[in-house]
Formats: sequence, C-alpha cells, structure tokens
Amino acid sequence: MGIEVVQGSPQTIWCPMEDAVTLYVGGMVMHDTTGPLHGVEPLDAAAGAFNLTNSDAPFGVVIGTNRKNPVYNTTYNAEYITSPAAADAHDGASIDYVGVEGVWAKGDPIPMVKVAIITPCTVLRAPLYATAYGTAPALLTATAITAAGLGCTTNAIDFTNEAQMSTIYCRKGANAGSYRITDTTSTTVHTWTIAMRNEVAIGDTFVAVPLRFQGFSTVQFDVAATYLECDTTPAVAGTNLWGINVLRLDLSEPGKEYCEFMFGSGHFAYNSPAT
Repeated sequence: MGIEVVQGSPQTIWCPMEDAVTLYVGGMVMHDTTGPLHGVEPLDAAAGAFNLTNSDAPFGVVIGTNRKNPVYNTTYNAEYITSPAAADAHDGASIDYVGVEGVWAKGDPIPMVKVAIITPCTVLRAPLYATAYGTAPALLTATAITAAGLGCTTNAIDFTNEAQMSTIYCRKGANAGSYRITDTTSTTVHTWTIAMRNEVAIGDTFVAVPLRFQGFSTVQFDVAATYLECDTTPAVAGTNLWGINVLRLDLSEPGKEYCEFMFGSGHFAYNSPAT
C-alpha cells in the first residue's frame, strides 16, 4: 500500500488524467503549473527551495480508478491505471471506463481516478523505503560506542546526513525503543545530544532515516509518489525538497516503517515561496 489519508480530506472527487501517465492507488497527484495540461499526474520531484521552482501544489491521493476491469501492480502492491497517449484518446476502444460521479458524463470514454483531496491540514501516512518500493531502511549494527549513551559507530546509513535533520532509532539492545535526533554528518558515526538511558553496546541494532521524529523535516517522494525516500539527503534550506511537518515517526517494525505528516502550507500557494 502507498500513501494514505489519515485525517482531514475535505472531499473525494473524480479527476481526468494527463495523457500517457500511470497512476497508482496510494499515489499522490498534482496539476502541472509549468505547462497546464489535461488532467492529474504523479506529484513531481521537488525543484528549487521547497519546490519554489516548480510551484506544483499537492492535490490529493488516488483512492480508486474508473477501469471496469481493475489491474494490479505487484511492484507497488496496488491497483493502477494508465492513460492513453493523446493520439489515441479513446484507448483504441479496448478498455471500458465506468462508475464516475459528479459533473462527469458516465459515457465519456476517458480514464479517471478518484482522488481524496488534501489541504495543509490533511494528515498523511507514507511508508519509508530506501531506493525501491518495499526495501526497508538499512539495519545498522553498532561496532563501536561513544560513552554515556551518546553515540555509536555502525555500517553506513542510506543517505548523506545533515546535522539535526535525521532520526536514529534503537531497535535492539538496552535502549530499544529510543529515538534521537543525530548531530553529525557522517554516514557511519552517529552522535546525539540527549543521552540514551543506558550505555550503547557493541551489537546493538539501529535504523536511521532522513526525517526528524517530530516537526519540520525535508523529504522527497519516489517517482510514482507512493512513498518517502530514505536515501535522500535532508537539508534545512529545503533545496529540491518538500517541507513537511512530522506528527508521528514509527521505525519499530522492519519493512513497515512509516511517517505521518502534513505538508508545509506554502506548498499550496501557487507561484509563491513555500514556507
């Protein structure tokens, strides 16, 4: 499953699709403001500080399609729909589209998706994967320690770090369950300011992700906008990144790590700086 709306969607609507795109249930969509086209498409990678260059607002999350006979993608574990190219607007009459509501003509043979609209107050839950859908963040094993429960050395994390912009979580050991904001830029040496309750021991395991456990974080989504990337370098300046407000970060279960968040309100102001 991809991204889910946890709370705060004002309504669900049917949306036509841009030509020649594939959308997945659980993927986020937008309308392209750089060159307005014919419908929704996957949310772009952020460009510029907090996406100021693109200024494409997150529009919603796909929750269904109008294909009469649904199709399923085993890579994303989700139903999907592909729109035909502009030169084949009727898809060669090979696919039946049904079930739309609202202002749309039920006999109009175009592909559409049902979208849960999002606003700056919408809470979303996104899985956390490294490089590919279903790939969990790297499991880290302590090979050396910093005294007083203030750090450790491990194998490499999935991303290049920026101080105070990522979280490390102890998964096994005397400090299991503890979250800390990391202070270093190293991929292997991790330190934090607030000591854990016990000494870290060699062999303890951890996981680290490029988000803070609460509040302001900078992120990037995969190309289908179905999960948060764990191999993206965070940056307080937000260069080529989305700005989000993290409400809950759960790293407790391998392969099921997730983040609940809201987008920064500036991302919804077209052609205005995202703040």
